Amino acid sequence: MDADSPTDVRLTDTQLGILAALCRPIASGNHFATPATNQEIADEVFLSVDAVKGHLRTLYRKFGIEDLPHNQKRARLVELAIEGGYVKREESTGPITEAERMAREAGPDAHRSRRYLRPVVTSIVLIAFIAGSVLAISGILGSSSPSPKVPTAAAYRAEVAGYCKLALAGAPETAGQGRAEIARGYLEVIETMRGRLQSLTPPSAGNLALERFGAGLTNAANFTSAVAESPPAPGSADEAKDVAELTFAAGQVQAGAVGYELGQDCLAIGDLVARSAENAAAP
Repeated sequence: MDADSPTDVRLTDTQLGILAALCRPIASGNHFATPATNQEIADEVFLSVDAVKGHLRTLYRKFGIEDLPHNQKRARLVELAIEGGYVKREESTGPITEAERMAREAGPDAHRSRRYLRPVVTSIVLIAFIAGSVLAISGILGSSSPSPKVPTAAAYRAEVAGYCKLALAGAPETAGQGRAEIARGYLEVIETMRGRLQSLTPPSAGNLALERFGAGLTNAANFTSAVAESPPAPGSADEAKDVAELTFAAGQVQAGAVGYELGQDCLAIGDLVARSAENAAAP
């Protein structure tokens, strides 16, 4: 481990998850891979891309690399996360692929290796895609896998309500903390609930109240993340925007919870978003 690598940075569960997703291509043993994109991270941790960007800015600051050039930050964060033990490197024990073998034989020049590897990988993927399409057309692949089972509205409500209760149970203590720390505590609850909601298969029939509940959580995550990253200055336009957007998001969550009959715990999530709006306003 690099002696200069930080090993005592305090991270939330969400930030650890984002680090793991960011590092996964490299940590899995592919030394020629690049860090995951914001969209790939968002898909893995069930957050919006904007929320991921906000967390990455916080991670850059926590690891002391916020002043690096933009095109170097992601790679350096991956190095520090792995060297510091925040993400476990999983060295591959199986045989390397032909593409990896050829890339390694290309020499130590990393940029030359990557330029050589990418066309090879692209060609392999293209060939596999064409072969799969031909097999599918000929019927050799057989029937497609069954689609996820669609729950009843009652079962879905019960599951969402249960997740609301679990998210609130994990709410950190905010007494005596600054605005940024308080916002990070609220963000942990909001993002946990939002991720859980997105992981569920909803009933087949669309519902406006349910859509409003989900949209409120997304807006709450985005603007609470902004406050957690940099609390707005008193009387500033940013302060007015954050407060207004979070107040609107709180209304969306509460209206959605009532309209879809999600129960008191989901209503309480809306109350928490309203407190996040109050926290966005400078005392």
